[in-house]
Amino acid sequence: MILPYSSDRNDNREDFDAWRQRLLDETSRFIEWGLAHPEVVQQIPNAPVGKANFSTRARTLFWSVLFSSHYGPAED
Repeated sequence: MILPYSSDRNDNREDFDAWRQRLLDETSRFIEWGLAHPEVVQQIPNAPVGKANFSTRARTLFWSVLFSSHYGPAED
């Protein structure tokens, strides 16, 4: 996010703090929602670093499901 320009450094700091708080609040809300609804959360596959070799098909399927999902916390 590009913060509005201000010649007063304190104004910029307040803008940054407000933006940071909104980001933290949104992240917190998403995590709480995900924990309350594990049945609709896309699990991220994991494997030891350097040992995993997911097929192109598996990678494509994972990302297509993740990016096409309409589930998520409701907007305020």
